Amino acid sequence: MSVLIQYKNGVAGIKIPLDDSALRIGRNEDNDICIDDALASREHALVERVKSEQNSNQSDYVVRDLGSTNGTFVNHEQITAHLLVEGDMIRIGQAFFKYSENDHPELEETRIIKKTIIPGIFYTIEKEKE
Repeated sequence: MSVLIQYKNGVAGIKIPLDDSALRIGRNEDNDICIDDALASREHALVERVKSEQNSNQSDYVVRDLGSTNGTFVNHEQITAHLLVEGDMIRIGQAFFKYSENDHPELEETRIIKKTIIPGIFYTIEKEKE
């Protein structure tokens, strides 16, 4: 399963699994990934699954900028749309996400996301060592 791995200060954090549904990223609370960053637009980018051009039985993922003010970057290049490949680093505002085609179970999450009683509000906490 493909995932986006959030990075903060160069350290891997939350893993976000990618599935058939499109994943909306932005500052608005109704996005799938809400970024608390003034440099992120309310509806900044979209990661969506597309049919692979090489193999009809396989799918790929594309990240699309949704007309954001400050742009979406992949590997330090501003994009409007980009076919993601293993290791691509996406930057939206000051948030970084690495695309991986495999879940990498050996990569431990350092933080987990928790819901609050207020709809659309989340917070992160350190993940307990097992």
